[in-house]
Amino acid sequence: RREVSACCGRVFDAPVVSISDESARLVFYELARFDADIGSSQHIAGGKGLCGDSANYYSAGSGNMVAVISDGMGTGGRAAVDSNMAVSILKKLTQAGLSFDSALSVINASLMVKSEEETLATLDVADINLYSGKTTFFKAGAPITFVRRCGKVMKRESPSLPAGILNDVKFAKSSINLHHGDRILMVSDGALFSEDTWICEMLKGWHDARIVPYENISLAPSAICLTTSSLTAPNSSRLFF
Repeated sequence: RREVSACCGRVFDAPVVSISDESARLVFYELARFDADIGSSQHIAGGKGLCGDSANYYSAGSGNMVAVISDGMGTGGRAAVDSNMAVSILKKLTQAGLSFDSALSVINASLMVKSEEETLATLDVADINLYSGKTTFFKAGAPITFVRRCGKVMKRESPSLPAGILNDVKFAKSSINLHHGDRILMVSDGALFSEDTWICEMLKGWHDARIVPYENISLAPSAICLTTSSLTAPNSSRLFF
């Protein structure tokens, strides 16, 4: 492995070995520059029942890690069903190789035919490339995403419509190249019930992405979900989400 890495100028993982009758095949996969650590916290409106927000994170293949939040319309069981369905469809389709845009079209159609009553769900997606650190945000009716860099907090906002309202819904997209020490925080709109000052202040002193502070979250009048991911580089570099 060391010799192959030296010849190619890349760092490879241990090979996958396949042995046949008269030959052996070694397949080497390049190690990603970063690993992802992800943490989340949920608060249920009223302190009981079901949370209308859903969050998940998963590997999409090709060195990409995806974090997603969906907020169903209203609160309680119905909202939970819509947001869970949106997250589940997105995960299954993108892991199968479909694009995020194609997955959104399927989710939108599913929500529109699901019930005679109006139903919708937001989608907030961060697609993190573990080789380069480039992260693409896909937003459909989702609120602000916060990025902390060098002690300063930036806000990434892209106006868009949620799925389930119109026949043709598109993601609003933006991207950022992450560096050592950066951190990203994704929230549902319940976290922004009054203002986002407390979130900015929290981010400035936040060190462990797997532990999401929730003191202020419990004050929210509506169901919310917080999710954050942290990138750690095997070779001592660190990026935080």
